[in-house]
Amino acid sequence: MDVFVERLKSDIDKMKQHKLNLKPSDYITDGDDDDDDEDDKDGTLDAAAYADLFVSEAAGCCVTKQPQDSHAARTIFLCESIARRLCPPKSDQPNQSYQSEEWERIRNEVLAPLNRYWKRQGMFIGRQRSEVKMYLEEVKKAGGRGGNLSGHGSIIKHDAMLPNEIIRYVVEDGDVREGAELQWKAMVEDMYLKQQKQGEGLGKFNNYLAVCHISDYNGLTRLAVSLGLLVSKLSEEPVWKGNVISSGHLPDQLMLHLIQGDDLKSKCEFMMRKCSRNLVSFVDKRKVLDFILEVATKENLKAEQMVKKVFVFADYGGYVGGTSWKTLYEAKQREFEEKGYGDDAVPHILHWDISYQKMPRIEEHHPGVTLMSGVSDNLVKSFLNNCEEIGPHHLMEAAIADKAYQALTVVD
Repeated sequence: MDVFVERLKSDIDKMKQHKLNLKPSDYITDGDDDDDDEDDKDGTLDAAAYADLFVSEAAGCCVTKQPQDSHAARTIFLCESIARRLCPPKSDQPNQSYQSEEWERIRNEVLAPLNRYWKRQGMFIGRQRSEVKMYLEEVKKAGGRGGNLSGHGSIIKHDAMLPNEIIRYVVEDGDVREGAELQWKAMVEDMYLKQQKQGEGLGKFNNYLAVCHISDYNGLTRLAVSLGLLVSKLSEEPVWKGNVISSGHLPDQLMLHLIQGDDLKSKCEFMMRKCSRNLVSFVDKRKVLDFILEVATKENLKAEQMVKKVFVFADYGGYVGGTSWKTLYEAKQREFEEKGYGDDAVPHILHWDISYQKMPRIEEHHPGVTLMSGVSDNLVKSFLNNCEEIGPHHLMEAAIADKAYQALTVVD
C-alpha cells in the first residue's frame, strides 16, 4: 500500500506543479464520458520534460468503472485507506463523514483528471518521434555538407536508434531517408568494430545466419527485416555474408538468398518480398539444419566456416518436442560428424517469436535450441549486446532497464 500511495503522490505532485498538459475535459464527473476533441499541441520535448509528462496507472485503479476492476479497487487498493494517507483527517471532523467527502473530492479533482490524462499519453510518443525525425534531418544535412559523420565529435550517435526504428524511416519517410541510411551505416560500422575486439563479452554476429519467415504485418516485418539485414551484413564468412534464408513458394522449400539492392530501401523491399510466408507454413528446425549442412557440403566449407548460430525470426511460436527433439538432434550431430564437421558443429538455433504479445519469455532447456517470445525495445537492445548467450537473466534485465524502474522497490 505504501509503495502504491507514493506512486500516486508522485503523479499528484506533477499535477500540482503544472507539469502535465491537462485539459478542461480531463476534469470529468461521473456523468461525463465525452471524448476530448481538442487538438494536442505539437512540439518537441527534451528528455527531462518527456519524463515529467508521464504518470502511472495508479489513479485509474481507483476510479475504474469496469465491474470486474471495481472489486479489485475496493479490496486491494482500499480507496478509503488511500484517502486517509493522502489527506489525514482533521480532528474536528467525524471520521466517517470525512472519508466519504474527502474521497469524492480527491476522486473528482485529482484521480479522474489523472486517469483521463493517463489514457491520452500516447500523444507524447508522436512528439518523441518528431524528435527522432529532427535528429535524422540534422544527420542528413551534415552528410550533404560533408560534416563529421564518424569518429570524435560526430553528429551521429551510433546507438541513437534501434535497427527496426531506422528501417521504419528508410521505408516510409522519404524526407529523412538519407539521414536514416547514414544512421544505419554508422550503427553497422560500430557493431563491426566491436565484434573485432576479443574478450569483452560484446555481441558478435561474425558467423551467424538469419532465417526470416513472417506474415505481412508492418511492425513485425520491419523488425525481422532489420535484424536479418544486420546479421547478414556482419557475417564474415563469404558463403553466409549478405545472405538470408527464407522459405520458397512451398512450405518445406528453404532458399538461401543473396540480398539484392542498390541502397538500404531496395534491400529492405527485397527482404520483404522474399521473407513473407504463407499463412499456414512454418519453419521446420530439422530442415534448417539439413539445408545448412547441404550448403556447407556443396561449398566444401571447413569446420571453422560452419555457421555457429541460426536466428529464426518468425511471427509464430516455436515448438520443440521433448524426447523426440532430443533424438532428432542427436541424429543431426551424427550427420554433421559424418560429413567431417564434428558432432559439436551443429548450429544452435534461436527461434524468436516476434509476434508474442505477452511478457517476453525464454526456454533454453532443449538441446541445440532456444525459444524466445515477445518484443520490447530493451529486449532488442539486449539481443544486440548478448546474442551469443542471451538467457532468462537478460530478459529480466531488459524488463527493468527503463529509467523509471531504477528506483524499484521490492515488496515481499
